[in-house]
Amino acid sequence: MQRLLFLLAVLSIAFSVSPASAAADQPAAQRHLVYTFDVGIQNDSHDTNSAVRFNGEGNGSVVTGTGDTQYQGTGSDMGQISVDVQGVETDGGLVVSVSEQAKKYRTAGATTCVVYANTNVVCGAGTVNPEEISVMRTLSPHFFDSTALDAKKHWHEGSDAAGIGIDYTVMGIDNGIVTIDAQRNEKFQGSTRGTTSSTAKYTYDMNKLMPTAITEYTTIREETGPGQYSNITIDLKATLATDSGKG
Repeated sequence: MQRLLFLLAVLSIAFSVSPASAAADQPAAQRHLVYTFDVGIQNDSHDTNSAVRFNGEGNGSVVTGTGDTQYQGTGSDMGQISVDVQGVETDGGLVVSVSEQAKKYRTAGATTCVVYANTNVVCGAGTVNPEEISVMRTLSPHFFDSTALDAKKHWHEGSDAAGIGIDYTVMGIDNGIVTIDAQRNEKFQGSTRGTTSSTAKYTYDMNKLMPTAITEYTTIREETGPGQYSNITIDLKATLATDSGKG
């Protein structure tokens, strides 16, 4: 039962923040995008202090645990992520409405989010799955600027104060199609201790100003208590299937 509950908790990971940046009434979409996706999730939870819980006496004998328990679970899903572009805020953030229609259990209703050129995503109240965040991150029309590349065809985003660092490297450009490799590292803020690291590859269309294909592998490690930690991996593939705009 514990293993099942842990798996269900992992599979329902969601991002919910203050709705201050979200419009109360969603305007008509200026551009409609649909990405097909396939996601696999694996979790591995450990408790190295579990012997304390098993120590005791029963039937005249001492019962002692092994000191290390482990719970594992896997899951997968596939479907479509819809993004409706609604406009641009005064600070340059791209306002979108995102929703997910999955074949199994990850369906999520529409939520308003704001996407920035540095790949920050701020969403209103609601459920937003990790794969939706991954698709939205690079949708700002100012995400890729070829004039900002260094001598190694690289650029960096992030904030030391926020514990986030993202490195992008252009691997090739062919007829306006850019292949970009990305490495993202993030430390949890506040009382929760943990890290997120991911490697990604984007096929980016300079005419559409958005990625047409995304592959991303993410590892989330969280310390949940003394001697307790969990590792979650998310393996995502997403492809642009519909675009009502140019290109």
